[in-house]
Amino acid sequence: MINLLMANFNSQLYSSMKQPIIISIGRQFGSGGRNIGKALAKELGFDYYDKELITLVAKESGFNPELFESADEKPPRNLFFQWLDGVFSGGYHYDNYLSSDALFKMQSDVIRKLAEEKSCVIVGRCSDYVLRDNPNCISIFLYSSMEDRIKRVRGCRETKKEEVMEIIKLADKHRASYYNYYSSKTWGEARTYTLSVDVSSLGEPETVNFIRTFLKMKFGI
Repeated sequence: MINLLMANFNSQLYSSMKQPIIISIGRQFGSGGRNIGKALAKELGFDYYDKELITLVAKESGFNPELFESADEKPPRNLFFQWLDGVFSGGYHYDNYLSSDALFKMQSDVIRKLAEEKSCVIVGRCSDYVLRDNPNCISIFLYSSMEDRIKRVRGCRETKKEEVMEIIKLADKHRASYYNYYSSKTWGEARTYTLSVDVSSLGEPETVNFIRTFLKMKFGI
C-alpha cells in the first residue's frame, strides 16, 4: 500500500514539472536492463518503452510492425541484401519496403514526440543520441559480468553455456554496430553516457535505488 502511494506521489510530482524527464538506458545483452528499466518506471510513475516502441512507431507510421522488428537495434545492411533476404523469405513487398535509415528516422521522430509529452524510460534504440539536445534526458549504460549475464539469459531458455555466450556476443555486436553507426559515438564507453553502472556489483534492486538517488541529486527532487 505504501509503495502504491509513493508511486502515485512520484507520478504527480513529475507530471507537475515543466519538462518531462527521460531516462535512456543502454545495456549489454543479459545485463538486466529490461528488469531495471521496468522497475524504475514503476517506482517513478513513468511510462516504459522497450519493444513497446516498435508497436508505437508502426502505429504512427502506418507500416507493418515486422519491418521495425526485423531492423530493431541491428546494424544497417546493404540495401540489395535486405531486398534479397525479403525475396527468398517470401516476405518482401514493394509497398512495405523501407531502408534502415528511413525506419530509424521514423523511430527517432516518435522518441522525440514522447520526450515532449511525458516522463518515461526508454530502453535502447539510440534514444540517448536522439535526445542529445534535451537537458532533461539522462543516459545510463548498464553492464555486468559475463557469468551473471550467462545465468540471466539461461534462466529464460534451455541452452548450453557455450551457446548462450555466443548469443550474448552476437547481440552485443549488433547493438554496438547499430549504436556506433547512428550516433557516431562508442557503444558502452563510459564518457558516452551520463552514468555507467556495473549491475553485478550492486544487483538489480540496488542498481534501481542507486539510479533513483542519482536522479534525486541531478534534478533536485
